Amino acid sequence: MPRFIKNGPLVPDELVQQLEDDRVVLFCGAGISAGGGLPNFRDLVSFCYSELGASAPATNDSMWSWPDRMLGALEGDFPGQMRAKIVERLDRTATDLTMHEAILKLARLRGPTDGYRLVTTNFDLFFEQAKAGMSLGVDYHSGPVLPIPRNDQIASWRSIVYLHGRLNPGLENQHLVLTSADFGRAYLTDAWAARFVVRLFAEFTVLFIGYSLNDPVLRYMTDAFAAEDAITRRGQKRSPAYIFVPYPGTVQPDPKPWQQRQLEPIFYRQAYRHRALTKTLVGWAMARTDYLASASTIIRRYGSRLPSALEPSQSSDLVWAVCSRPDDKGHGARIFSQLADPPPIEWLNEFERRDTDVMEAYRKEAERAVKDGREPPLAPQSHMQALFPAATESLKETPLSETSFELAQWLCRHLENERLVTWVLNKLELRRRAHPRLRILIRSRLDRQPTIAAGFAVFWRVVAGEGHWTTNLDSDLPWAGLGRSLPSQIGTKWFDLELVAAARPYLKLRPSYRVSSGTPIDSEDIRTIVDADVILADDDIFYLIDEIDALPAADQIWAEKLNWLTGLLESILELYALVAKADAGNDPTVFSRPSIIPHEQNRRKDGWPRIYDLIWRGWRLVDASSAIESRQWVERWRRVPYLGFRRLVLAAITSSSHFTAQEKLEALLHG
Repeated sequence: MPRFIKNGPLVPDELVQQLEDDRVVLFCGAGISAGGGLPNFRDLVSFCYSELGASAPATNDSMWSWPDRMLGALEGDFPGQMRAKIVERLDRTATDLTMHEAILKLARLRGPTDGYRLVTTNFDLFFEQAKAGMSLGVDYHSGPVLPIPRNDQIASWRSIVYLHGRLNPGLENQHLVLTSADFGRAYLTDAWAARFVVRLFAEFTVLFIGYSLNDPVLRYMTDAFAAEDAITRRGQKRSPAYIFVPYPGTVQPDPKPWQQRQLEPIFYRQAYRHRALTKTLVGWAMARTDYLASASTIIRRYGSRLPSALEPSQSSDLVWAVCSRPDDKGHGARIFSQLADPPPIEWLNEFERRDTDVMEAYRKEAERAVKDGREPPLAPQSHMQALFPAATESLKETPLSETSFELAQWLCRHLENERLVTWVLNKLELRRRAHPRLRILIRSRLDRQPTIAAGFAVFWRVVAGEGHWTTNLDSDLPWAGLGRSLPSQIGTKWFDLELVAAARPYLKLRPSYRVSSGTPIDSEDIRTIVDADVILADDDIFYLIDEIDALPAADQIWAEKLNWLTGLLESILELYALVAKADAGNDPTVFSRPSIIPHEQNRRKDGWPRIYDLIWRGWRLVDASSAIESRQWVERWRRVPYLGFRRLVLAAITSSSHFTAQEKLEALLHG
């Protein structure tokens, strides 16, 4: 939660963000004008009684809970005079416009359309004194003639709304909503104010400033929503509503009375004439107006520290400064990524949590908009998710936001961090892939000095690779039903190409047991950082192979495909070699294929090691018909520098009649 001044109220993150998205309406009551020299509603009633010489009820009389009724009684006794006294008391030049100026800055639209989204139930002209040159119908509207409070992309409503009327010195001011009869017309009979606020709450997040819990305005609005619900026979969908609430002493009050009115209170100490609220609004306005400077201050103050070492509000402030300002062109993230001491990788979780919260709030709001027949809001930017889109999406260059790009630069300063490795592995498990721009940045870092440890370098080469060997880019069961083309299509070009695609090998990475258990790793050895296996593109490829095996001439088919099968096995072992799991003395088939010649001791009946069986069967058919071709295959296998092929050579030579006893002995002794 941002705290814009020390010891000031905590302003919720979501409220700050929604203000940045032009989704907040500031709703101002009499309390904001008290600092400028005007009374609150109760004191205004007391003034009228005194000036008109009427006998006011005792201070503790329950009538004071209904000041609008008291003014109605006065108007009955003193027709015309009561409103004249109201005008007399409110027609003043403000003694202090600090709060009004701050509220105008907060209410100003940030989008391409200039203007404000601000509602006041005050009659005074202090906002117009704070900003001269405003005109009716453009910069402000006055009840009962009001704009439609619609939240749309073109900002059709962009003015100050005097909901209960605006002071017109020298006139009768009959339009001002003062008495219970006025409130009745505004909220019940004519209901123009009720329609406005019901639509307002449905479209926007509302922040009340300068109201008390028992203010007549809050009561009448609650009644308006209740009446609307009764008419429609369904609960009215409402956006969040917040209210600044002062309290005396040191103990915050129970929030339930406000929450029962569907209001979320933001408490602050009311000492020194509400100084904390004024300073908070001023600080918030300054931060919003001079975002670049305030963001820089926040980031430089907190960016190099662990989030766990900060107060929650400080951590939220940094996240807000780095990635919650849609129009800052990556300014906050750029400062963050370029700090002399690289910000800890632990900020990654904070940024991702922000993405999750923002997207969940958007999803809920979009659902409400559809149900209510409204235009859905624009989708927010998800900065971290954009760095690892779905694997199929990563094939096309979707531009990164400036913020995402700068955060990618920051991540590249942590390529030797196990937490980042684990985070990336989780993305890969979800079948996501590094964005093309992130892949370029990673490769650029790997090619620069100082170099990073060899184990990490191999991992990031895989993550940043452009080839299909780095990840599975295909949808589930992409070749489902291919077997139905058998046997008529076997051997056709298109079928061969589909078979090759279905068997395309790629690396599947998981956290190593050391990373998972917190055991120290050897940064020079990729095997202590990740556990890697080679997977074929279609896990069900061997169902297709079973169907081919069921054909009468299956061995002949594998003989014809020996070139492809040999290349496929070599590619698989090359991928294992990349992650230090295959060489001339070792490979993963030592345990899964202890016998190259098909045998019951071979435990794995599926998976890529089964390729040995297909190669063996195809070669045996060749060996039975052509000594020259059989020896050519063995010579080719000899040139592949992996143990699996050395074992294949040995098995072939010892099993074939086309090799001399001396050749067989030589193979047994020297491989």
